[in-house]
Amino acid sequence: MKKGEKSLTKRELSTIERRKHIVEAAAVCFVEQGFHQSSMRDVAKQAQVSLGNLYNHFDSKTDLIAEIAGLEADDLAGIFDLSQKAVSGFESLGAFVAVYFDYISKPENAVLAAEITAEAMRSPELVEKFTANRNRNLDAIEVLLTSDDMVFPETGQVMAEILLDLIESTATRVAFESEQTKASARSGLRSILGRLLNIRKG
Repeated sequence: MKKGEKSLTKRELSTIERRKHIVEAAAVCFVEQGFHQSSMRDVAKQAQVSLGNLYNHFDSKTDLIAEIAGLEADDLAGIFDLSQKAVSGFESLGAFVAVYFDYISKPENAVLAAEITAEAMRSPELVEKFTANRNRNLDAIEVLLTSDDMVFPETGQVMAEILLDLIESTATRVAFESEQTKASARSGLRSILGRLLNIRKG
């Protein structure tokens, strides 16, 4: 806890944990049944809370998706932190690709992403939240692309967009394939990074 920050009470901590539990239950419902096929009652049942208790925390399914965006942001921050432990820019980027690929290629994450994307297209508020998450990824990749061991003609922003699209599309494509297929796809992504980025050989 940072200096000057007020510590949370047990009640506040309990509320945070309950909200997180409900959001995780909603994610399960959205994955298994689809966003529009899931009702608030379904979410309450999955979370093992009363419908009234659920509405005390969230007014609608849209509010639940917005909260999922927040949890996704936390996951993505952790992924970027892991990538920073490598010794070079290219190795850091490779670590980011591997961990983010594994995150996206989980079947439940691929399904949830599809459901959320479809709903976000109808809601400007949701578009803003998930666009913010994507922009954090792009910023993270751009930072890694400034390393001295990589040179390329395109601007960092353009290359970051290309790399992120490549990771996400490939991971989504193999989400329901075998672990061996996923491993081959992940390895293939890493092997073409050097060619895309013209890795400097010293």
